[in-house]
Amino acid sequence: MTVSTASVAHETQGQDATEFRLLGTLTVAHGDTFVPVTSGKQRAVLAALLVHANQCVTAEDLIEIVWSEPPRTARVTLQNYVKRIRHILGSSGSSVYNRLISQPSGYLICASDDELDIRAFTSGCAAGHRAATAGNWELAVSRWSRALSLWRGTPFADVPSEVLAAGERCRLQEMRLQTLESRLEMYLRLGCHAEVMAEARLLVAAEPFRERLHEALLLALYRSGQRAEALAAYRSIRGQLASEIGIDPGPALQHLHQQILNDDPGLWEQRRRYSKIT
Repeated sequence: MTVSTASVAHETQGQDATEFRLLGTLTVAHGDTFVPVTSGKQRAVLAALLVHANQCVTAEDLIEIVWSEPPRTARVTLQNYVKRIRHILGSSGSSVYNRLISQPSGYLICASDDELDIRAFTSGCAAGHRAATAGNWELAVSRWSRALSLWRGTPFADVPSEVLAAGERCRLQEMRLQTLESRLEMYLRLGCHAEVMAEARLLVAAEPFRERLHEALLLALYRSGQRAEALAAYRSIRGQLASEIGIDPGPALQHLHQQILNDDPGLWEQRRRYSKIT
């Protein structure tokens, strides 16, 4: 069963908003009230339901998410977890109690997209890509920055579930890195070389084998008049790739290096004066 998010919005109209935050520790906030879910396994159940909000998650899937080796009493224990979650969320005075619905095959939780940080993040990333495709680089940066600001740490940081960690956490982290890379490229198109250098240095240190980050750093250095530093940065990543992975830089990074060696005028294409994004 799928529940319309429009009906959820109608049912909660006039009430304090409930926020479900998964881009970090699992946090439920109803207005100014934070609702603690102290049990790790109950957090795993709630997180799994929120990831698939407005869709039924079968009891079998929830059991797999919660336990690596399910006990014989897993189904009954799961029912008790759901009851406990209803009680915890309902005690805040929110409408969440009525949104956690039992189905013949499992459970679902009703939530609108603007109540879920993971939905807001993914929709913001998509909006940024649409703006970039349309050539509106300022809007793309604004949309991506807003989406990235929702991150508070590692997704599901306090949710003890290997299934969620291997699936949703990895997917969201990869989406975040791709969005950071795309935003750096848009900043370069807008002429924000200093901003790109500062951010790219931090990202390269954290993710040393993502070549798009190195491309952004090299181009920012070159456009900032630091040609020698750009060439040194290329030698550094080339050496690191060779010694730690046994490969050469990819074609795009090699081509950029050759352009820098040749002082290729094409390195200045698409440079624009930066207008501050609000």
